[in-house]
Amino acid sequence: MDTLHTVMRGMQAERKSTPNHLTVFREFLAHLDRIQHKAPAKRAARPVRARPTKRKPLKRAK
Repeated sequence: MDTLHTVMRGMQAERKSTPNHLTVFREFLAHLDRIQHKAPAKRAARPVRARPTKRKPLKRAK
């Protein structure tokens, strides 16, 4: 809900009179569309685990 309030505060009316509700709604949808198409933030890279070295199996004595 805080994000919604932030977005609504971010939209500034250029007119002093009350803007048309449909115009405000369209601006809001355009803003949401812009946010949605931004690249997501990269996650922190996980440390790479060292793989154990492959060893040859021991030969059994006969």
